[in-house]
Amino acid sequence: MKKKLQYTIILTIVSLLASVGVSSTYLVTKEKIKVKELEIRTKALYTVLPGIDKTPEEITPPDTNELDKIYKGINSKGELIGYASSGAAQGYSSKIKVMVGVDSHLEKILGIDIIYQMETPGLGTKMTEIESSDTLLSVLMSVFGKSSDVKHGEKKQLPEFTLNRENEGDNSKNGKTEELRPRFQEQFKNKSYYQLVVSKVEDKEKITAITGATISTNAAVKAVQNAIEKMKSQLQEHTWQIK
Repeated sequence: MKKKLQYTIILTIVSLLASVGVSSTYLVTKEKIKVKELEIRTKALYTVLPGIDKTPEEITPPDTNELDKIYKGINSKGELIGYASSGAAQGYSSKIKVMVGVDSHLEKILGIDIIYQMETPGLGTKMTEIESSDTLLSVLMSVFGKSSDVKHGEKKQLPEFTLNRENEGDNSKNGKTEELRPRFQEQFKNKSYYQLVVSKVEDKEKITAITGATISTNAAVKAVQNAIEKMKSQLQEHTWQIK
C-alpha cells in the first residue's frame, strides 16, 4: 500500500513537471512566432507600399483583428501613397494570406506580398518563387568550369531587410541590391480590382494562372480581392482614415 502511494506521488510529480515543461515551451514558441509574424508583416508593408518614408501607420481601431488592420503609407514629402491590408482565402492545401497595397484612390494595386502559404511544392509554391534566369548554356558552362560571356545565370543577392526606426528613410534603400520579386506576384502591380481575373493563357490584362496550380492561383486572387474589398468597405464607410 505504501509503495503504491509512493508510485502515485512520483507519477503525479512527473506529470506536473511535464505539464510545466510543455506549457513553458508553448509560451516561448508562441512569443517567437508572434515576433516572426510581425517581422514578416512589416517587411510586406514596405513591399506593397513602395516609396514610403517610414513604417506605415495603423489607422484602424486598436482592438482590430490582425488580418483586418488597415495601414496608410506616407512618402518623404508627407504625401499619402496609399493603403495596405491583409487578405486570405483557402487554397488547395492551405490558407493563403497576402498583404496588398493600393493607391490613395483605392483604384490601382501598388503591390502584393504572399505572407503565408503551404501549397503543393513545385506547383502552388511557385507563387512565391523567383524564377531563375539560368540557361542551358550557362548551366553547362558552370558544370565544366567555364564561364559564359552572356552571364544569364549570374545570381543577384536578395536584400537584407533592416528596419532602422531611428533613421527611417526611403525604403528603396533597404538592402544592398534591388530586390528580386516572384513573377506571379509582380503581375498584380498596377491592375484594378476588375482585372483580377484568372487566365490559363498568358494575358497581361489578367492574372496568368500557374501551370498545374489553378486552385492555388484562384485562391491567391481571392485573397487579394478580400483585402481590397475590406479596405474599400472600411475606408469609404468611416472617416478615421483621413486623420
